[in-house]
Amino acid sequence: MKILRSLIKTELIFKGLSSSKRLLILDALDKSNLSLSEISEFLHLNLKTVSSHCQRLESAGLISKNKKGRKVIHTLTYLGRGMLTIARRTRDLVEKE
Repeated sequence: MKILRSLIKTELIFKGLSSSKRLLILDALDKSNLSLSEISEFLHLNLKTVSSHCQRLESAGLISKNKKGRKVIHTLTYLGRGMLTIARRTRDLVEKE
């Protein structure tokens, strides 16, 4: 059962990474903790799109959100930072082919 739960969690993580827009969001959050509107502005993406992608990333445990006054700030989790490193290394390997 523990292995099955682990595999399900791993699948959820990889689904979280399966979008170029979500990878861009992770990359932006690696530079700074941001609100949805700041991510939207920074990446030139629709706010609704960013919100949807952030929900998927949060469900996968790759980002977390915290209230800071009236703003909700999104942050990379430890898992998110590690998976972003893996995604970057994978991209580097692909570019070398």
